[in-house]
Amino acid sequence: MNEELTNIVLSLSSLGNKRIESLSKKVLKKMNFKSSKDLENLKDLCFWLYIYGYTNQFTQLYSILLSVSFTGNWNTWTQVELVLALVYYASRKSKDVLHESKALAGIMQAETDVENIKSRCNGSLLEGREQNVQESIQLGNKTDIREALYAEMRELVLIYALGGSEKYPLEKIEARVEEIKENLKGM
Repeated sequence: MNEELTNIVLSLSSLGNKRIESLSKKVLKKMNFKSSKDLENLKDLCFWLYIYGYTNQFTQLYSILLSVSFTGNWNTWTQVELVLALVYYASRKSKDVLHESKALAGIMQAETDVENIKSRCNGSLLEGREQNVQESIQLGNKTDIREALYAEMRELVLIYALGGSEKYPLEKIEARVEEIKENLKGM
């Protein structure tokens, strides 16, 4: 694993956040950039840093995340794509043009199927995510609600990075992501 990544992740334990500490331990245990499970842990760590507002710590990861050469199968790329989408989203919100453009280039390098991009941006997966949130809220299970909101947020961030659509314009996505972020912080 990259030494710089190790040092940053080790420093996260000083934040005093149990979820971040747990995810950090998982990332440090055996970080393999070819393992979809390891990349899923890294993705979760990045998203939860963003959700909890640990912007500086998340920003420290940008250069590392954007410099790693990810190879592997579709399951591996799915995790990487979501991390790059989050870097793009957060960079765009903070007006960090350098990291924004690098993250977008990484996403677009793999996203060559225009029809797939259109389908995603029109909500092909998002509608199911939104429905899961509503069902979870009706059932009242806090864990299910958290997981459904988290899944919806990930999909929204990816749609945002892919350019949004008429059905999901960027402003609407931003508002919903921030709403989800606030809900998740309180859970």
